[in-house]
Amino acid sequence: MKKIFLVFFNFCIVSAVFAQGSITAAGQDAELAYNEGVKCFMQQDYAGAISNLDKAIKLKPNFGKAYYNRGVIKNELKDFESAIADLSVAAQLINDMPKIYFARGFAKVNTSDFEGAVADFTEALFRGYKKPNAYYYRGVAYLKLKKYDDAISDFNKAAAINSDYAYAYHDRGSAKRLKGNLEGAAEDYRKAASADTQLYFAYNNLGSVLNELKRFKEASDAYTKALSINPEYFESYNGRGLSKYAEGLQNLENGKDAEAEKNFKDALSDFEKAVNFNNNYAEAYNNAGVVKIKLKDYKGAEEALNKAVKINPDYAEAYANRGIARENLRRFKEACADWNKAVESGVENPEIYSEGCK
Repeated sequence: MKKIFLVFFNFCIVSAVFAQGSITAAGQDAELAYNEGVKCFMQQDYAGAISNLDKAIKLKPNFGKAYYNRGVIKNELKDFESAIADLSVAAQLINDMPKIYFARGFAKVNTSDFEGAVADFTEALFRGYKKPNAYYYRGVAYLKLKKYDDAISDFNKAAAINSDYAYAYHDRGSAKRLKGNLEGAAEDYRKAASADTQLYFAYNNLGSVLNELKRFKEASDAYTKALSINPEYFESYNGRGLSKYAEGLQNLENGKDAEAEKNFKDALSDFEKAVNFNNNYAEAYNNAGVVKIKLKDYKGAEEALNKAVKINPDYAEAYANRGIARENLRRFKEACADWNKAVESGVENPEIYSEGCK
């Protein structure tokens, strides 16, 4: 029996946006330009803010706070490399401003300099930065570095300071999941969703963990909750489809053929909704093809799997599944071509597919 493959959605890690308050006005031209820049920033006129801060720095080249605020605005504009440059100058000019190191650490997280980010958040905390987001973002950097225990420790500290810190619970759940603690991850995703009832991806990731725990009905309910918050979140349609497909397999094993068929049709509906919202979602096309094989719609399965491999020409599992569809369509030469391609692309258990196709 050749193996068919479904692809599960990977969970996500989240980050909040950093914002900065205003600074006291002064009387000189540089200070006036600086304060006008801060005013523009508070009004979300970022171009005006940058222009005025440029003027302030030109008039007063050692104006540390102007470099700092320009760096903060560049963080808002996602110009992270330039933000790092400005914040590095600010750090040289100002000795008693720990939030410079926080802001630069944030920029480094967003440029994937995770070691540098850890160093900056650590420096911010050493210098007296009090807000829990320094622990949270350092935890994110540790998570990216696969230092899961350090990440969990920092998320614990962030949550201890702010018991409603939904992102800290969420990403602690992700760290626990990566350590194989699925029950702990599920608990944290629930805490995240409780702290922020609009955090739809927490419900999505809860569903993914519950799928891994084979608690498929609970997983389906979690995905449904995610979709009630964000009806266009296509990953949750895919995840819920996987839950329903797995329920169908259980019902099939228990001789409940009618229930199984309904599960499979519900799963197919979810996979189709996923690709309606994202027509480049190769995994959902693959999963739809798998369900159609189960429903004996081999032509429909082939069509879905054609789309999967068109999107991802190296999609080993989709080739393997399309080979199964074509075998059932009695197109054995094409089936073998697909299985050979699956083997070349690194499919699991390649001996299953190479057998009989020499």
